[in-house]
Amino acid sequence: MIQLYLLLLLVLGSSSFADSSENADVAEIEALYVTWREAVSTGDIPTYISVVDPEVRMIPPGADVVESAVTYEKFLQPVFQTATYKIQVDRYARIEVLGDYAVAEYDYTIYLTLKDPDQQITEPGALTASVSSTRYFDVLRKNDEGRWKVWRHTWQNM
Repeated sequence: MIQLYLLLLLVLGSSSFADSSENADVAEIEALYVTWREAVSTGDIPTYISVVDPEVRMIPPGADVVESAVTYEKFLQPVFQTATYKIQVDRYARIEVLGDYAVAEYDYTIYLTLKDPDQQITEPGALTASVSSTRYFDVLRKNDEGRWKVWRHTWQNM
């Protein structure tokens, strides 16, 4: 009987540990999105890039894939030089952790303001409308240091 009780405690304890670990992962990913939104709203490219995996793939609708954090950073430079962005969270991320990977789905309305109305955004794949209601889908990957980073990033306009 004592062995059965110990086995039950072990099973329940490991389940509780897994739940606790997953909750910590979700909290870290939620904090990542807060950081990312702040970086977008301030045009802070280094902070923006800090939340993406070095092997990130941004998959914009209707444009070529942007591969790697280095290329992504180059993509962002003219975008943030041309416009400012305000993010309205319509639906916070629904996050599912699957081991060292996670998926996140969320909805934002993005308000874009051109710094110079005569200069348009010309980067293929960048948002260009003054208001965009957008559904995002990301795959995140835990790196060797145990930190979550956005590994795949895509969206569709609603």
